[in-house]
Amino acid sequence: MSESSLLTLARSQEFESLERAWQDSLSDPGDVATYSEALKTLCDSDSLSVALKLGSQVVDTLADGGRRADAISLCTTLVKAGALSEGLARRLFDLIEQEYGSTDWYSLAIEMSGISPANLTNDAFARFDRVRHYTVGNVLYHRAGWGEGVIEDFDSTNRELTVRFANGRSQEFPLSSALDSLRPLPADDLRSMRLQAKEQLEELAANEPAVLIRKAVQLYRGQATSTQVKSELSPSVIPQKKWATFWKKAKTAAAHDPWLQIEGSSTRPTFVLRKRPLSLGEEAQRTMQHVNDLGEAIAVCRDYFARGLDDSAKDIIVELAREKVEAGIEKGNESHAHLLDGILFLEEHQSHASMSAAEEVKNLLSVGEEGKFDIRALDDLETQKSKEHAVRLLPQAFGDEWAQLCIDSITKCPATVLEAVIDELHEKKRAAALVNVWEKVAPYPRRHPVLLFHLGRLYAEGVFDSEPAKPDVITIGRVMMTLARTTSAERKGDPMQNRIRSRLTSLLTGRRALLERCFENIDRDNLAQYLQITERAGEDFPQEITDATLRAVANKFPDLTSKPEPPFWEAKDAIYVTEPGLLRQKEEYRVIVDEKIPANSKAIGNAAALGDLSENSEWEAAMEEQRNLTGRAQEMDTQLRMARLIEDVEFDGSVVAPGTRFTFSDLDSGERTTYRLLGPWDCIEDDILNYRAPIAKAFLGKAPGDEGHFDSPEGERHFRIDEVEKIV
Repeated sequence: MSESSLLTLARSQEFESLERAWQDSLSDPGDVATYSEALKTLCDSDSLSVALKLGSQVVDTLADGGRRADAISLCTTLVKAGALSEGLARRLFDLIEQEYGSTDWYSLAIEMSGISPANLTNDAFARFDRVRHYTVGNVLYHRAGWGEGVIEDFDSTNRELTVRFANGRSQEFPLSSALDSLRPLPADDLRSMRLQAKEQLEELAANEPAVLIRKAVQLYRGQATSTQVKSELSPSVIPQKKWATFWKKAKTAAAHDPWLQIEGSSTRPTFVLRKRPLSLGEEAQRTMQHVNDLGEAIAVCRDYFARGLDDSAKDIIVELAREKVEAGIEKGNESHAHLLDGILFLEEHQSHASMSAAEEVKNLLSVGEEGKFDIRALDDLETQKSKEHAVRLLPQAFGDEWAQLCIDSITKCPATVLEAVIDELHEKKRAAALVNVWEKVAPYPRRHPVLLFHLGRLYAEGVFDSEPAKPDVITIGRVMMTLARTTSAERKGDPMQNRIRSRLTSLLTGRRALLERCFENIDRDNLAQYLQITERAGEDFPQEITDATLRAVANKFPDLTSKPEPPFWEAKDAIYVTEPGLLRQKEEYRVIVDEKIPANSKAIGNAAALGDLSENSEWEAAMEEQRNLTGRAQEMDTQLRMARLIEDVEFDGSVVAPGTRFTFSDLDSGERTTYRLLGPWDCIEDDILNYRAPIAKAFLGKAPGDEGHFDSPEGERHFRIDEVEKIV
């Protein structure tokens, strides 16, 4: 949610829309300035209760997210605007104690402000806020000509501070003098940012040059010439050699900025900071004069509608859009996607163009000289709403052949509109023909996840019941479970996969209960396949599907889940090692007990004989070594008691286990690697892997042909076991 959106809603007093937008923004609150201006606007319009309610919400969100300084800043904004409740005052005092209580200046600031649990007034908070801005890291401005500088030292005992000014000069000031002669600058003041946020200014220069001009104009009481703006920005922010390029872009951006009014000539403009921004209707009219094409124009119109508008502003923007659409139709130089977007935007807002939307849908999807139907072109439309609207117009655009055209190209249909197309086919009683697509896509769940889900949904809803080519229910269920495993494994960072996984879970175990139908007459082999899918799935596999499968196994073939004896290497009270490895460990233990500990005891005695132990470094070092040696000896004694020889274990070597050599292939690079898997005291060569190491868990128990994955410094690696042989 942008600052302008919240500010617009606050200024228009549209409190319901403001509260919704405010709540949405709290899921990921950005810059605190986003909220400050909106809250100040509410307070200025006497909407203090609304400001307190919304302000308290964002303060809690910021504080809970570890952003206490931002929460304090926002609280202070409310204090200065006269909005302070008892609850917010207590919250602010607690935040101040948590954030600043350990600083060396805190006690002094408390004393000078008079703030306390019994005195939580606006004035006390204001005094505290003023004093804290005279501490290390803050920027002050010297009115007598030294300019801005950063406080680099604060002596709370002597009540003195040292300021290093931009010209390089450092000067000490008594705090009382500083309060009189130096003015704190806000963090977003251009002068502060030149000292402390140069990178942020450079980002503004690249992305929001009009904001940079506004900051410069503010230094001249809201009105500045181009010469004055340049003197503030170049070369301190914009290098001289880049000024011409920046200035061209900045003047264009300023012409669109609702806060800036430009007077004078184009070569010598004067920038005036408005007391209030242009209304959205006024701003839209000015912005639309500078857009380059119809697509950009419709995007601008949608953006304004998203900000929240009154009816008169909406009418203005719809009329502006209609004029742009008609100009595009007349000139014939706009893309069909842009024209259709524009026509649909008008229809969404009860207006119409001279060309129908259905006619333009046909133009959009009829590609090439032969007018070949290409459903992929629907994805060229700007918004999801436009795409779904266009789908509903397909019957009108293509007549009776629309359904077959869609069915023939359904595997190419963009995921963004696939559900809308299938729903349109279903609503028009034409979806049953999609059964013929099943064999083409069922083997490829990764390639066609959305389409496969919807085919499963149509099956569950009985759409294919009268079709002779319909697959059997057990096949449908197995493919849907495989799809659930695929989407679960790939859903991180992918909203589409997440959504399909959730809907699959509902399809299989929810109201439609597709799995129950699968289990009614399922045989042992098929149920074993279902169970294997759940067992091989990762941690993200839906628990509901696993539980339903296990219930079916328990009711029909409980032996499928009988647990075998755990492998020997999983014993928690044993450490498996070869005989040479055990001998090495025993020898290391003997050296510590029989040689190092006695030698250390002698060193302690010698060090004690040197005299005063309080300043005896030799004694301290010897005592530290004693603690390390005895601790290591105790640990080794415990481990040696747990030692078991791999040579004494009976196993056939058919799977990766301690005492085997195995070779695996990296499924991404094709690289083959061989390891010997032995005990923790056997790892004396590079090709030996400790079976107790975390990475070994990925290999243990796998047979040739099995696949798996493990984490490496380069990321997740997928592998296949190629060979396993017993070596002890």
